[in-house]
Amino acid sequence: MQLTLNLTFTPVLPAKTIFKNTTWLDAGWAAGCLGFTKKVEVSQSLSDALMPLQTEDEDDHDQRLYDALWLAHHHLVLDQRSSFSFTLDFLREDKTTGTMTETSLRLHVEEKEQLILLGLLRDF
Repeated sequence: MQLTLNLTFTPVLPAKTIFKNTTWLDAGWAAGCLGFTKKVEVSQSLSDALMPLQTEDEDDHDQRLYDALWLAHHHLVLDQRSSFSFTLDFLREDKTTGTMTETSLRLHVEEKEQLILLGLLRDF
């Protein structure tokens, strides 16, 4: 009696892309001073979401981005996970009326072999 093996292979489905059609921007200007040892990129949509309103200072964008990168690095170091999501809360000031509005963004960070990606949750 001889056994025959059925070695028919099913074709592999194309790999699902991990990231949607997202533009990524180099954040090297802040990565080194925050302690990142890998290249860091942020999504264009995150950068746009952090842009100051017409009544805010131009430096507000850089400060918010720095805060988001700091939180991402902090969680990566403490949690020792390669990906996680967190919320960034910040205030927007309308200088014409003097009112403050709280803004919350849901962010996600992914750590790959030589790259760290930070963006809005919908970017992944």
